[in-house]
Amino acid sequence: MSQLTPFTTAAVRHFPKVELHCHLDGSLSLAALRQMAAVTGASLPSDDADLRQLVTAPMATVSLLDYLKRFKLVTDLMQTPEQLEIAGYDIVKTAAADGLIYLETRFAPAISTAQGLTVPAVLTAVLRGIHRGTADFGIPVNVIVCAMRDRPNAESAAVFNAAAQFADQGVVGLDFAGDEANYPTSAIAPAIRAGLATGLPVTLHAGEAGPAQNVADALTLGVSRIGHGVHMSGHPDVIAQAKAAGATIETCLTSNLQTKAVQGIADFPLSEFLSAGLAVTVNSDDRTVSDTTLTNEFWQLHQHYGLDWSLLTRLTLNAIAGAFTTADQKAHLRATVQAAAQQVGV
Repeated sequence: MSQLTPFTTAAVRHFPKVELHCHLDGSLSLAALRQMAAVTGASLPSDDADLRQLVTAPMATVSLLDYLKRFKLVTDLMQTPEQLEIAGYDIVKTAAADGLIYLETRFAPAISTAQGLTVPAVLTAVLRGIHRGTADFGIPVNVIVCAMRDRPNAESAAVFNAAAQFADQGVVGLDFAGDEANYPTSAIAPAIRAGLATGLPVTLHAGEAGPAQNVADALTLGVSRIGHGVHMSGHPDVIAQAKAAGATIETCLTSNLQTKAVQGIADFPLSEFLSAGLAVTVNSDDRTVSDTTLTNEFWQLHQHYGLDWSLLTRLTLNAIAGAFTTADQKAHLRATVQAAAQQVGV
């Protein structure tokens, strides 16, 4: 075995990474937001520090709902095809700069219909930007379409049916975002079933702002990935259910600290989940709102949990295994990561 490459932020950024849980509207660069504002003449603070303060949540955020307030300025700028294409392009550019080799980004197209766009028109525009970004930066990016938990089940089912029409254009999965505390898995079960009936796989925010029961209910319905899932901690029955289901767990350290999904870094259940044999992955969640990158998430886990090259490789291979993409693409991604792992000494 060759000598291990020092574990530095620069080396981690260079390592080929895969991300499964990244919200488009929470991850747009300030430059993109300015471009999007220029489309409609919307007013933004001229100073980047002032703009960043409006779209970034402080570590002292009191809850998920408080955290979600930071999205309003951004989603107001995601209402025209041109703005949405800018957003799609920007997320690929950001992924490339962070050393990703594959990304699944998610967003709720219904939020971009406030000024008359249809869900298909929204998806068409975002995908156009993503495909242009992939052509320029070489990073394959697929889309997970979210419905919002606080909307009627029939409306969510309609969003999922519209999303399924784009299954051959880059839409690869479905999700629910929003207020988990007041809208548990059981309340949205009819729409989850409708989503699964489209043939697209479903990942679900569960066990973030709600109890472990939300995870158990999601798994029972046939959901294949769990977003966050931290409240499975201390519930060995639910952890065992997730393991038996082969579910991929999309953990997000920084945002969990901000939303108080975990009270402190010592409460983040990475070690517990890994010891139980869960297919854990690491994700940024919201790059701009949480002021983070995937590189930074791995670096924080290195500092606080002793994550090393071997574990980074394992977590990345978990992400590839759980990705909503083709077997051929997974094989290519796996080969790229394994070659890089050999180079750093794993």
